[in-house]
Amino acid sequence: MAESPDAILEERRELMVSPTGGNPTRRIAHFLKPSTTSINGLPSRPISSRIPGGESQKWPLKVSFHGWKYQNSNWKLWVEALHSAHHSTWKKAGIYEGIMGSVYEIRRVDDLVYGVTAKWCPETNTFVFPWGEATVTLEDVMILGGFPVLGESVSAPLEDKEMLETEEKLIAERLQVTRTKAQKACQSGWMNRWMGTGNQIEHEAFLSMWVSRFVLPTKSNSTIEKHVFSIAIRLARGIPVALGPAVLVSIYRDLSLLKQTTVALTKMGNNEKKDNVFALSLLAPLRFVQVWVWERFPALRPQPKPKELGEPRLARWHKMKGRRVENVGLALDLAGDSFEWRPYARAVGNWDFPKFYGEREEWVLVGSGLDQELQAFARFLRVCKLVGVDDSMEWYFPHRVGMQFGMDQDLPGYVHPCNGTPEVAWNNYSKPINGVKLYIPSRFFEADVTTRYLEWWNPLLKKEGDDALVPPGFPAKHNWVDAGEGNDALDHSGFCAKHSRMDAGDSSDEDRMTVGAMLKSIRNLKCVGKNSATPSLSTSKTGGVRNESLINCVNNIFQGVAASEKTIENANESSERTTAMAGGLGRAREDANRNNSESAAMVGGAEEAMEKENESNVGSPVMVGESEKAMEDAIRSSEKNAATMSGLEKAIEDANKIKEKRVMSGIGTIEIPGLDLEARICKLERVVAGLKAARFH
Repeated sequence: MAESPDAILEERRELMVSPTGGNPTRRIAHFLKPSTTSINGLPSRPISSRIPGGESQKWPLKVSFHGWKYQNSNWKLWVEALHSAHHSTWKKAGIYEGIMGSVYEIRRVDDLVYGVTAKWCPETNTFVFPWGEATVTLEDVMILGGFPVLGESVSAPLEDKEMLETEEKLIAERLQVTRTKAQKACQSGWMNRWMGTGNQIEHEAFLSMWVSRFVLPTKSNSTIEKHVFSIAIRLARGIPVALGPAVLVSIYRDLSLLKQTTVALTKMGNNEKKDNVFALSLLAPLRFVQVWVWERFPALRPQPKPKELGEPRLARWHKMKGRRVENVGLALDLAGDSFEWRPYARAVGNWDFPKFYGEREEWVLVGSGLDQELQAFARFLRVCKLVGVDDSMEWYFPHRVGMQFGMDQDLPGYVHPCNGTPEVAWNNYSKPINGVKLYIPSRFFEADVTTRYLEWWNPLLKKEGDDALVPPGFPAKHNWVDAGEGNDALDHSGFCAKHSRMDAGDSSDEDRMTVGAMLKSIRNLKCVGKNSATPSLSTSKTGGVRNESLINCVNNIFQGVAASEKTIENANESSERTTAMAGGLGRAREDANRNNSESAAMVGGAEEAMEKENESNVGSPVMVGESEKAMEDAIRSSEKNAATMSGLEKAIEDANKIKEKRVMSGIGTIEIPGLDLEARICKLERVVAGLKAARFH
């Protein structure tokens, strides 16, 4: 059966792993569309420009959070006065919890707001952490803010005659307020004019105040704007208006504005900072971003209050003081293991689960007869452009954060750009979803990521500059091995090399590892740090030690080759002046053999030493100082005579003898930069071939 073009998700069997590591398992998984199974052609991972989190006091920036409104005693009295008469209408319009939540105070924690904003990526409208992506979604603004995601557009004009007459009355009353000393339609004057009057349109005036102050504040701060009247009139009649998308647009917009401003200030020179103080006005209700962080990051939140019966979820954070955190940015980076992808699926006292948080998974057919909460859930999952007030638009990418909805995460697919008008964007958002099967996971289900997603995301674990932050559960990408066809699990939790011994490749009858076989073995290692300047070392997840001996041995070879190349170059220069180069090399070799008969090693000796190496543990450590001494011996030997191959083999033999004296400690992993290593190996093979030819001329 052909898949519906309106399908929201897809089901397929994949190799899945926890986002923080573990044993991958192959199972049936569910992914939000669009997703892809190929990294080729996939856009680069989103990168969040690094700015100092929690250091806002160092910026010459004055931020006004105009959309962050605090508790007003008169407003609370007005809500209580109208509750009994209109609460059923509020529930019908889907704004009951939004209105009741407006009486609670969320105290701003500046370091937390600036710290999480530092992780914001304006290109994807997501927070970018070392362990994955997350964002504020339509689900968050509906559950935390009480803003409906279904209904009419916030920009739709009124057409009903009675509604138009009510709008004209409100406009006339607004004009009267502007004639006061304030000379503007200030919210305090509006409240004084309407509160407790019992006027037939007091309810519309009340809702106009609510929308202007707590939902969609505008550039004219603390005023009542005319465009909110059409919204308030619909809500007063129980007509749902999709406030959620418009609120999310404002949140995305202001997070991007704050992020871009702080990045620009961070890049400014000190003299420019001293001479200027910048002002920034933010209108979005960013208090929901702080609550979003508290709901999902246990280490950053205060102890929430018990939720009383009938209270909105926001009441848990009423007047709570933020937890003091020394470095918010670092705490966010290290929170991969504790991050709560689905906090609303957890049982909280007096919390009624929405219908999309069932005990068991299920499939439902989306259509006009489907429950409103399940239709809203389907809307959470669809990629689209959201439309706000003043025709502003922002992209919404739930397929990048599927785990927040209980879906598994694969590589995010390409989204075709949409340059249409706000009307076109709204029509795409609001178009009915009919005849589509929707998977609803159990609230107990913990989603995973595909192994390729984790490998794709892995480069973000490296910070800019020299310092690298690798959170718990995320070993370096160099440790990955391919499970291959038919394997459902990777050895050592999917991150460490599958073999405790290095594969020697094709061996001789005597099972000896030659220099060429050793080079081939190095090639067979899983080397992916292609941009590294120097080799790096890491520790196995199974408790193994750092395999420094083989790295040092390879380095010894490279050092010896460098000296050998110089000797060959000198020999070539002298060959232009004499025709006895071969004889000279032969005499030098004989002298070296007589003077260093007890220390020089032939190629066969190197092979025997490597055989002993195979019999011993490849992961045995060697002291760096001893390896360096062996390397220096090789270099000195190369400088003394033209038979540099003996010194090279001597360095290998010395390193192997030292390793035989060490005690086996476990399995290690080797990390060598891929492209650079490949070039050096090829170069080494050419030099070795040249040395052998010169030696046995």
